[in-house]
Amino acid sequence: MVLTAEQHHPNIKVFVSAHKRATFPEGKSILPVQVGAANAAIRFANTLHDDEGENISAKNPCYCELTAQYWAWKNEDADYYGFCHYRRYFDFTDTPHKENDYGEIIDSYIDDHALAEYGINDEAIARAVDGWDVITTPLNDVRRIGGFSNLKQHWAADEHLRLKDLRHMYDILCTRHPDYKVDADAVLNGRTAAFCNMFIMRKEIFFEYNEWLFPLLDEFADATDFSKMDVQTTRTVGHLSERLLNIFIAHKQRTGAHWKIKRMQCVHFLRPDPMTTLEPLGTEYGRIVPVVFAADNNYVPMLATTIYSMLKNASTNRSYDVIVLERDITDENKRYMERFFAQFPNAAIRFFDVSRYLAGFSLTTSNAHISVETYYRFIIQEALPFYSKLLYLDCDLVVNGDIAELYDTELGDNAIAAVPDIDFIGNLNMKNGERAEYVNKQLHMRDAYGYFQAGVLVMNLDRMREIHTVHEWLEIASKPGYLYNDQDILNVECEGLISYLDYSWNVMHNCAGRVNGVFDFAPADVYQAYMTSRKAPKIVHYAGFDKPWKNPWCDFAPMYWSYAQETPFVAQMVAAMSGVERPVPSEHHERAIAADSPIRKYVDVFAPTGSKQRELMKVMARKVQGKR
Repeated sequence: MVLTAEQHHPNIKVFVSAHKRATFPEGKSILPVQVGAANAAIRFANTLHDDEGENISAKNPCYCELTAQYWAWKNEDADYYGFCHYRRYFDFTDTPHKENDYGEIIDSYIDDHALAEYGINDEAIARAVDGWDVITTPLNDVRRIGGFSNLKQHWAADEHLRLKDLRHMYDILCTRHPDYKVDADAVLNGRTAAFCNMFIMRKEIFFEYNEWLFPLLDEFADATDFSKMDVQTTRTVGHLSERLLNIFIAHKQRTGAHWKIKRMQCVHFLRPDPMTTLEPLGTEYGRIVPVVFAADNNYVPMLATTIYSMLKNASTNRSYDVIVLERDITDENKRYMERFFAQFPNAAIRFFDVSRYLAGFSLTTSNAHISVETYYRFIIQEALPFYSKLLYLDCDLVVNGDIAELYDTELGDNAIAAVPDIDFIGNLNMKNGERAEYVNKQLHMRDAYGYFQAGVLVMNLDRMREIHTVHEWLEIASKPGYLYNDQDILNVECEGLISYLDYSWNVMHNCAGRVNGVFDFAPADVYQAYMTSRKAPKIVHYAGFDKPWKNPWCDFAPMYWSYAQETPFVAQMVAAMSGVERPVPSEHHERAIAADSPIRKYVDVFAPTGSKQRELMKVMARKVQGKR
């Protein structure tokens, strides 16, 4: 009988330890395991669990991902046993990728592109693993991490790891296995090691390793009082196993094992969390008015003010689905807003992370007062597939009318309803001709006098979906040359498909005296309509650099503050206006910033490997630690 190539493949199981929900790659050889399941408040539905069968799941706070290793040892059968983490995987390709100082490839999301880039699939795993005895992450030099002379110094520099614990484990090892002393000395006095507790081993080696490892760890744990330790120090057992893995391999190779050892790169995903999705509101909400905003964490006070003004003037006979597109609004700020807006029982406030949609696109703006959040409206049509029509509002405005009236605007087959942009139109009539030239050279609009202001939109999503996909919208947005970014793009791509609203729905304030310096250049009927709208504005839009939270004397500022003062964030707005900067929490730069620390991604961005900034940080770290 001739075996097929598939039948020749060994049974490889790569267990992925996870203590929180994550995006897991699919494949027969990739098995997610919820660690610490015995103590978990929520049991994951799409993973194995380390508290089934023979297990040490309850020891997870001390043993970390080793509870998955123990569980696999006792309950699973395979030719190869491998271990990764929910945010760290091996790169199973032969293609070298750029690493940071910690020997990791940094990437963002676990998506189809990343899985293909790093070969995280059954076929690539089989090719990479078959024929090897042991696979680990690359040997990382601790001089590269922080200028440490050896692994003991590297351990001691961590504020949460105690040198006496490393010595205790050393004594246990040397007592139980005197022949390992020379290898322990070589590893701990050396400068390189494979970290992260990631490895793949043949079955017989894996079993031998566990039979050697867990008695050592258990003896240490049994003799250690964890009751007064902080969370990180409690994880000492897991840190010790990282060093013991290197000692075990070093000993076996020195004593003639002659294992074929392979070092594969480790890829660290900064955002392994599952992609968030929104569902339609329940039928209990009745006639729904969906309203979408886009903001970042710094803009939360202004976002809250806008939403509050809208809901305070909204009809009590309608329900409002308030959706905030964001990437970094803190859970704390979300809770503050949810509690504050609970006073409106006919409104739901929801948050949607757009990061995955924007990954891979280089989006910038041409004006300092325009943020990249302005592009979020391009993803609405895909992120909210259950809506055919909705409102989009900027966050630098207040609503004085019933927003349901705006939502009920009939669009027919048009894509958008909006107010003409009197600022842009006024510029078209100026003698310098700059705006007219911009229209001719960049926008190529048939009638630029129909240019609309995009801060207040009624959107026909079904029609928008016909015009472009989200990917196409973002590709256009990535192109340079636009003065007003997404607003220009919407005007160009939707020209001829616009319903024009009354000016009262988007009354731009008098920023830098533009009413009598720009607006009055617009055609007479446009200017007169705008001036009339100022007397009874349904929405006041603080478009431009002159904002009421920066200048309380700006046009329509008292109206703004009448709403802002009732929000939970008014003190922050007043402090910022008074020149009081938000405090930045101090951070410690340790021997190696914790693997899951959010600081690491910022270090990699602002002080990349090999840069002067990185070297300066290392020098500073050594000085803080008393090193030279």
